[in-house]
Amino acid sequence: MQSRGRVRGYLALGRSAGLDPDERSLVDTAGLLLTAEWAKEDALVLPARRHRRALLQVLLEGRRDVARNLGEILRVPTPDDTVRAALLGVPRHYRGDLVEAVEQDPALQRVETIVAEIRPGRVGVVLSAAEGDVRTLEAILRRVPFARGAVSEPTPIEDLPDQWRRVRSVFDAASDVTGRLYETRDLSDAGLLRHLQSDDAIAWANAVLAPIVALNEGSKVDFLQTLRAFLGNNGQVDSSATALGIHRHTLRYRMSRIADTLEWDLDDPTARAELWMALRLAHE
Repeated sequence: MQSRGRVRGYLALGRSAGLDPDERSLVDTAGLLLTAEWAKEDALVLPARRHRRALLQVLLEGRRDVARNLGEILRVPTPDDTVRAALLGVPRHYRGDLVEAVEQDPALQRVETIVAEIRPGRVGVVLSAAEGDVRTLEAILRRVPFARGAVSEPTPIEDLPDQWRRVRSVFDAASDVTGRLYETRDLSDAGLLRHLQSDDAIAWANAVLAPIVALNEGSKVDFLQTLRAFLGNNGQVDSSATALGIHRHTLRYRMSRIADTLEWDLDDPTARAELWMALRLAHE
């Protein structure tokens, strides 16, 4: 059953004999009532979406006071402090699935979030930074066919326009791997990675990380995640330990296990660069 060009549901009937004219008319009427109900819902949803799009545009342009006033008029809670900006995309055929997945996500509904389709197949999101926000966006991308995206790091809302430009740059430069969410800190290697998605490069990355994958087996410790956090924080022990929620001595122990397993010197900048590239390329 379709509404506004999209499949919205299915109606299945099963019986041993065919339908007589009266029964067929009854089924047709039920279908019409369902599509009429969807049309009624759309009549309410579409104006609200236009309002959110206007509010999102004002936010992304850096007009913070205007956005706050507009949010009060529209009765839409507006993020105001530390935020993330995200750009999510799908082929046009799945645009409705993406919009609904973001709008109806329970985790996003619990924080101040502005969601709007900025053009067909592209959804902009500004949300209050919160624990687990990146995982929430990643989960949405996994639910929608062929979805991918880019997200900023937590940033003061006054820096939102600059972060939005970076998000768009990462989205445009990164590969179109389904379900992948890039972060703006990936800007320096997103364009390069786009040219390294060969089978040989991925095989190299998997081979480099294979000893750590083996180390993970039978262990409660995620050594790959430990390495990713360590490299992502430029090898800073305190920052890496904080990101993982562990003591710095625990981090040092884990990193020594990783270094011994790989037989690599992790103080070597070249070794760190190769491991970071392997983490970005590997199929986990």
